[in-house]
Amino acid sequence: MNKIETILVVKSKNKLLKKNIIKFLVLILFSIFQFNLSYADSIKNYEKGGLKLGKSLLEVMTLDEIIDGLNPISKGDDYIATMYIPNPFTYPDEIGLYLVVFDPEDEEFKIQGFYLFEDFPNDFEGCMKKQDQYVKTNSKLFNLKPVDYGIAPRPGGPGKWRAVIFEYPRRKETSSVLCYHFEDEPERNNLKMGVLTRKFADYISVRQ
Repeated sequence: MNKIETILVVKSKNKLLKKNIIKFLVLILFSIFQFNLSYADSIKNYEKGGLKLGKSLLEVMTLDEIIDGLNPISKGDDYIATMYIPNPFTYPDEIGLYLVVFDPEDEEFKIQGFYLFEDFPNDFEGCMKKQDQYVKTNSKLFNLKPVDYGIAPRPGGPGKWRAVIFEYPRRKETSSVLCYHFEDEPERNNLKMGVLTRKFADYISVRQ
């Protein structure tokens, strides 16, 4: 093989290598894009008891039911909440007491957040066991590793709580599973599972 032939072979190999590298990079970028797409939307698309962020509350409640269940949120009036219990025939496995948050200025009543409450009388350990079940299930659904803050003094009063938070980087929607024990009411132990838009999550964070 003469010098010219050697140069042509090397150029051909380099061209093929460059082409393969470009294909590889495109494949990686596409995979990252697909991962981030599902990663960013999984909490947003989470649905429970007929509730989902951005969905109109009027799809699951009448206006009269919304008004009857109104429950003002403390520390501000930019958001308001209403009590909601799913239809047992439509959602037989998701029955519970929900608090649904919306903007009172929004005529479409789009859901900005919702919480599911469960009581565990005299059983904080039982509350945490149920909390762990939600955390395990939601970790798979959200494709996220949660942050477990452990047991700590309860904010706002005597007692203790355990907070587990699902938080995306890039400040997207967020979810939490919380267990509360009220020292002044020893029999009272509550679990609160919440799903919030980033806007509402920031709103309540500023006011805490």
